[in-house]
Amino acid sequence: MRLVLRSIAFLTGLFLITVFGVVVNDMFPWTWLPMLMGATVWLVVSAQEWMKAHRLGALLSGVVTLGTTFFYCLSCRPVQARLPLMAPHVALTGIGIAFVFVLVPFLLRGFGSQASRPIAAWFLIPITAVCVLGYVSGGIGGANHMIDWLISTLGMGKDQAETIIHILRKTIHFTAYGTVGYCLFRSGIAGRAPKRTSVIFALLIVFCIASFDELRQTTAPNRTGSVWDVALDMTGATTFVLVGGLAVPGTPRKRRLVKAGTL
Repeated sequence: MRLVLRSIAFLTGLFLITVFGVVVNDMFPWTWLPMLMGATVWLVVSAQEWMKAHRLGALLSGVVTLGTTFFYCLSCRPVQARLPLMAPHVALTGIGIAFVFVLVPFLLRGFGSQASRPIAAWFLIPITAVCVLGYVSGGIGGANHMIDWLISTLGMGKDQAETIIHILRKTIHFTAYGTVGYCLFRSGIAGRAPKRTSVIFALLIVFCIASFDELRQTTAPNRTGSVWDVALDMTGATTFVLVGGLAVPGTPRKRRLVKAGTL
């Protein structure tokens, strides 16, 4: 009976999300991209046993999905909606309210107990990163704005400005995704997950985020998505996770076995 109820709830939620996506996508094109990223994050998170123990998985997935979608729509220029009662600003306000309503329970549950507090704390930087990415991954974050600023403010030549910005942006890619990956890795360690599990979890989430970033860029006229940038992001995350993980003690095997035997 419980399985039937869960199946009905899942199908109902999937239907509502689909309707929501169709309506919002009519006003903010390509909105399915952050939703797809959120869905893939949920698939990864739902497979983590250590997340289930703290009951943070669904809330985290909701925060990531709604946060990225809200800032994505905030950076987009809305088009005329087909439904007259669903004006773009009303839809944006609704997404923002939904984001807050999911974020607050996540923070309350995450920081409400001593066991889950370290996990929630390590998630704050990745959550902030995906929200920022939802805003700047489109035309607003294009390199042309930075190049024009260097030329007009510092009087640089175009070639010199392009070279500096190219190096700067690649460095930001490497370090930003490296930091996100390390925080995700440490969240797994804080949740008593084995090191290998924490590494795989972190890299899978980073891959989801990086893929969204590059796919979003293909929708902006002044940007170009690149598979090589995804590889650079994954390289940064892998480097930070492996190097940083050397200084982090793993969960003792004996403790894991004892805990498994008590379940």
